[in-house]
Amino acid sequence: MVVLMVILTILLFIAIDYSIQKRKKVGVLSQAFPGKVALSQVLSYLPDGVFLQPSFTWTKLLDSGNLLMGIHPVILGLIGEPDEIEMLKNGQGVKKGDTLLKIHKGEKILDVIAPISGTITGLNNRVMEDSTVEMVSQNWIYSMKPENVAAEVPNWMLAEKAKNWMNEKYAQMKKFFQESVTQTDMGITMADGGDLPFGILSQFDEKTWEKFENDFCKQK
Repeated sequence: MVVLMVILTILLFIAIDYSIQKRKKVGVLSQAFPGKVALSQVLSYLPDGVFLQPSFTWTKLLDSGNLLMGIHPVILGLIGEPDEIEMLKNGQGVKKGDTLLKIHKGEKILDVIAPISGTITGLNNRVMEDSTVEMVSQNWIYSMKPENVAAEVPNWMLAEKAKNWMNEKYAQMKKFFQESVTQTDMGITMADGGDLPFGILSQFDEKTWEKFENDFCKQK
């Protein structure tokens, strides 16, 4: 009887673990911002010691002179769990202002723009295999050998400067969606306190995606 109870207990734990892993895989437990995008949560998901760029990308300088590069979690917070993240290939060159990666949500695509010219030297396979908000927000996507990084770093942001910039951009984003809601019959509502609901951009059409990309993702 005791042996049977032990076996049943083990099977129960296996079943629970399988359920958790399955939910993580489809993004149920891995959403970094369930329900709504709060600025405090967005900022907390940036890795420590990184530079922030106006293209909503972040970079970390390595001793080798190469960069690790990721995207700001606010982008995925607004899109929601992506269907696909289309990445460049290892060894591929990219120019500043070119498309760094494409985020797919249904038929809609958002381009993330490269903040610097360089050559891709590595891809993070974990992100390619599990493109949930939590995974992408907390991990680098590319390693890159940059061109003329010394000329770019003065235009990048750290610490308080990055936080203040993000506060300003987030306020602009809220205004953008408030104005967009008045032009649609989709019945989209803001969360309590005027915060933006998780995945709000996914509720809009391709024209709004294009305008959002032009207004916020492309460096002026």
